Amino acid sequence: MLLSSIAILQGRDEDVLAQQIGKLNHQQQTQFAFQKSSSFVDETNFMHVYGELKNLSNKAMKDVVVTASFYDSKGKLLNQFRRSSELRTLNPGDVSPFEVLYIDTKTVNDVKNYTLSATGQQTEMKARALRITSNSSKLDLTGVYYIKGRVVNEGSSDATNSMIIATLYDKDGKVVVVGRGQTEPVNISSHSEAAFDFPVTEALQTYKVKSYSLLADSDQYVVIPEFSRSTTIGLLFLMITIAMILNKTTKLVITKSATNSHG
Repeated sequence: MLLSSIAILQGRDEDVLAQQIGKLNHQQQTQFAFQKSSSFVDETNFMHVYGELKNLSNKAMKDVVVTASFYDSKGKLLNQFRRSSELRTLNPGDVSPFEVLYIDTKTVNDVKNYTLSATGQQTEMKARALRITSNSSKLDLTGVYYIKGRVVNEGSSDATNSMIIATLYDKDGKVVVVGRGQTEPVNISSHSEAAFDFPVTEALQTYKVKSYSLLADSDQYVVIPEFSRSTTIGLLFLMITIAMILNKTTKLVITKSATNSHG
């Protein structure tokens, strides 16, 4: 097992955490790094641990599995849960979001800290040939966050089992929820486009979202890394602000004009 970093929950015991760090520092820490992690407990009493995993090696990695080890206030291991990274292959330097679920509802309230580690197998690099050409998003009144757009396959072969992965961040840049959806069509012919449109339904988290990033993945290709992480939300906020200002200005002019006419 290759430890990359340690994620910290609020309110954990510092002495216990120091002991865990001491034990884990004896393991290799050269393959992966964790960043922007967060956690929350949902209405079913499952704990979700979110974050991003970066491949620090000079080799592409496949079958990457994230392991979260959960401890109580005395440093006792309560449980371990594993889950694959969202990207099927991580080229050197690539970053993939992840989500690990703690499903032991009887002990979830005893969790005081957790550590994260990851393993993977070396593989051939995956070509970067998927380009996200447009996107938009909206949050509805029920807390469902919708993301849609288009992606083009610039590769010479078809892209099969294509999907879009959304990483959503809060105001501090931490990952607060991860969404995913297939493209339509799911198999994209060479030099053709596909659409995507999917909901992120974790309503307890979506209200925290301030920006997001998108990844495209398929059996053959991954996304060309040039998509802006927060442009859409920033522009949407700007447009709403301008509309509010214009609306107020219009009302002010109308009121003033009406007053003058009576004078």
